[in-house]
Amino acid sequence: MNKKVALIVLFLFVVMILFMIFNGQSSKTAKKDISLTIAYQGGIGYAPVHVMEDQNIVEKNYNGKISVNFVKLDSGAAINEGIIGGTIDVGCMGLAPAITGVSRGIPYKVISNLCSQSHGLMSNDKNIKSLADIKPEDKIALVGTGSIQHILLSMASEKVLGNPNALDINIQNMSHAEGMASLESGTVKLHLTSSPFIYQERENAKYIELKELSEVWPSGNTFLLAMASNKLAENKALFTAVEKSFAEAIQFINENQEATAELETKYLGLNIDTVKNYLSQPDSQFFPELRGAQAMSEFMVRAGFIEKGITMEQFCFPGVNGK
Repeated sequence: MNKKVALIVLFLFVVMILFMIFNGQSSKTAKKDISLTIAYQGGIGYAPVHVMEDQNIVEKNYNGKISVNFVKLDSGAAINEGIIGGTIDVGCMGLAPAITGVSRGIPYKVISNLCSQSHGLMSNDKNIKSLADIKPEDKIALVGTGSIQHILLSMASEKVLGNPNALDINIQNMSHAEGMASLESGTVKLHLTSSPFIYQERENAKYIELKELSEVWPSGNTFLLAMASNKLAENKALFTAVEKSFAEAIQFINENQEATAELETKYLGLNIDTVKNYLSQPDSQFFPELRGAQAMSEFMVRAGFIEKGITMEQFCFPGVNGK
């Protein structure tokens, strides 16, 4: 073999080795799982997320290898941090915190509504039957300033008292469970809470429910929704799979209440009769479109909860319907 032929053979050998290395790396890349993290909080309102996890719905809807992680967190603030840091792709939270997040530039939008759930303001004092009866010393327990409970109290205060901030001095931040216990013990005069706590309090004949809340936020308006990161939207196939999965989970709940109740016993730690009762409440509704978001956003600007308003185009991805 002359020198020229030897060089050609060596060149072809090198090309073959490089091709094998490149092809091997490409195969490894192709086999690498896509990872998706969905964060949520506690409560029956997150039933669509529970169904998605239990039935592996995202995995079924995505055409490819995927690892879906469901993470339960204690607050919307923790979810927002994860979205900003890139460790969470979909965060499920209350409507008001989501509006605040978009207004402040957190890179996410609504991919699906989750539910409407009941809210109520309960009093253990027979003399307090209206917001107008609340005195400066009467404490109102709710989960925190800026929460949807706080927003609803402010909306009612604006309508009844003419000032959305009229009862801010009465607020005492407590978890739902702490607020319910404090209402029972008399440590606070009022408790503004949501399901399932409100269902338990309504069963107590000694409590009085102030009706102004339902006048400003009717039954069937949005409570919880799912926010998808802008980064997720860049992967159209995955985004579509997630969007479709929320719709399927909501449909499953509406068509299979018995099976949903059985599933929720595992997530909530409650007996099936109690869960069935919660799911059958008129205010417990699951649907994919937004209801009331525009009105809440406009109020939050007017009352000073957010500095600048948002349009529904800024708030929602194109496939989301509602107002």
